[in-house]
Amino acid sequence: MPNQKTNTPNSILDVKQYIFCDSNGGLVLSDPRFVKIFKSCQKALKSFDLSFKKDVPYFKMSLARCPHCGTRHVVKYGFTKRTLVFKEIGKTNVKVQRYICKRCDKTFQTDLTSLVDKNSNFTNELKSESEHLISDYLGSLKNVCKSFKKFFGITVSHQTIENWLFVNENILEFDLGRCSGYYVFDVEWIKINGKWKYHHTLLDSISNCIVADAIYDTEDDTTEKFLRESTANKNKIAITTDLDKKYASIIPKLGFKH
Repeated sequence: MPNQKTNTPNSILDVKQYIFCDSNGGLVLSDPRFVKIFKSCQKALKSFDLSFKKDVPYFKMSLARCPHCGTRHVVKYGFTKRTLVFKEIGKTNVKVQRYICKRCDKTFQTDLTSLVDKNSNFTNELKSESEHLISDYLGSLKNVCKSFKKFFGITVSHQTIENWLFVNENILEFDLGRCSGYYVFDVEWIKINGKWKYHHTLLDSISNCIVADAIYDTEDDTTEKFLRESTANKNKIAITTDLDKKYASIIPKLGFKH
């Protein structure tokens, strides 16, 4: 019986075989790392195409158009090298296609803002993970840092994570006027400009949202002030803390069960 060529069903393809890449119409020899990058990029708004050239992710515009004058009369103009940090892959060197407009002579590059913020190396998918972890660990930035290292193999400073949280509009949209009345309070040491400070954090334990956050030079004289100001005109039922004895006299005085 003569040999016949048959097509392989897509359903039995796995990460050790070939995958189709729509952006260049060809086949790319894949490994688990490439598959994860491809899936991460598919979750972003599809304003770009992704291919792999010599094992390097390469981004180009789906529809090349000048953002300055709107014309499609553009040509490729080299590329920009970037290092992006993906959630399950870590640091990855990529190339971003640059263009030059034949009408206005201005240069521009493929827009990746749906995947990663401008002037940032950490992808939006990775940043969003910090929102879930900060809730799981009740505001402990130290534990969030450890989780990034343990689960993703990525080293991120607590200051970087704090910056993500407090510039993210989704975090700040929490309606402080509708607090449940149940809170979790904690104080952590953080080092700023070589000096140790006290980081006070109050979370709503029902919604897992940060109610208030402040940094002080001392702890004893500021805890009551912080809690009083943070819970003014809000529901007051109970506050959960660690076993530090000094909270036993402060919290009941503010009208909470401890």
